[in-house]
Amino acid sequence: MTANEKFFAENKKAAAVLKHGVLKRYLAKFAGATASTAPGRRVGFLDGYAGEGAYTNPRTGVVSEGSPAIALRIANDELRANVELHCRFIERDEKAFTALQRVLAAANNPQAVALHGDVRDHLDSALESFGGMPALVFIDPFGSGPDIESTVEKILKRGGDMPTELLLNFSIQAVRRMGPRLWEKPNAPGREMTLARMDEWLGGDWWREVFDAPDLQGIPKEERAHTAALRVASEYRLRVCRAAGCLAYTVPIHRKPADKEPFWLILFFPRRVAMWYFNEAVSLALGDWRKFLADVELDAADRIDQDQPGIVSQLSLVQAVIDADEAQIQADAIKDIKRAITSALSTRTSLSTRTDFALVFGAALGVGRETHLRKAWKELAGEGVVVAPPTGSLANATIRRSA
Repeated sequence: MTANEKFFAENKKAAAVLKHGVLKRYLAKFAGATASTAPGRRVGFLDGYAGEGAYTNPRTGVVSEGSPAIALRIANDELRANVELHCRFIERDEKAFTALQRVLAAANNPQAVALHGDVRDHLDSALESFGGMPALVFIDPFGSGPDIESTVEKILKRGGDMPTELLLNFSIQAVRRMGPRLWEKPNAPGREMTLARMDEWLGGDWWREVFDAPDLQGIPKEERAHTAALRVASEYRLRVCRAAGCLAYTVPIHRKPADKEPFWLILFFPRRVAMWYFNEAVSLALGDWRKFLADVELDAADRIDQDQPGIVSQLSLVQAVIDADEAQIQADAIKDIKRAITSALSTRTSLSTRTDFALVFGAALGVGRETHLRKAWKELAGEGVVVAPPTGSLANATIRRSA
């Protein structure tokens, strides 16, 4: 295992692997797609909680990209010839901001600006700097996020006819941690301040009824808090969509497959076509996440082989299991899509991959992408269930039931 792989396994959290895997793919796609109708092919990207930009392991010296470094690489390397990506990075912590400035200086991109302070102080001016541009806003707070009014009115209802999308990392664990303070005695230190912050963040005290729901009484506190937090997140997403007139796609972020999700990565978007391309990014990022977890297992197996050499290599055994599991995931995605299409066409004559996206992918949503859909579609055509797929992109195709 290389030094970089060891750093990756030791220091990168699985949640960040998935989150950044989605961001790096979707930002590039969003910018390339929206620039085609944008004046001067200019596109905006706002990172509201930018952090240091990049992180260096003090032991190995290996650099790991944060969201600003990802955006700058995309702007400088992937898009520069065709798209002018204007980046605004907001960071409150002084030490992190100094490190962020160094990352920007190294990138030498005149369209990238770092802003020192709270996202609430710079949100208006940062968005105004994107006048006439489509924009992707990335909000990834450590705990509670910006108030719902800013989320809806300032970001998603931003003026102009260019699309604005919000990629929000909603903290389930923050709701799970803060919400149970509702169950404490009224005079508990800090209780009222925490509850007021929740009200501001979530747009009212409606969430309190969720935490006090009758069907949650009598179950262990930890499970009660997590269930309530998931319900709050679902209602929050629905309220934002209703207020902004947009759609949403949610990606649960897990550190390990069996762990409760600490975050939901939610894309709020006005145009249905975004769902197709975001799903592609999610599917590929989940592959990154699985590889990260596999690398951790392989590293542990390799250490066992070195410390306790045996007749059978632990590394080879673990690798065989990982390969078999991955092959099963790919096969299941195709089966799930076939099952979903067959079920939907039992009462219909056709399906649109754009307007019936969730019906087409079914249980494979997020895991499956275009390559899985094409294979499933071809198999169904071979079985005489549907008409064969077109040879081009399937992003706006029609699946027709065979006569």
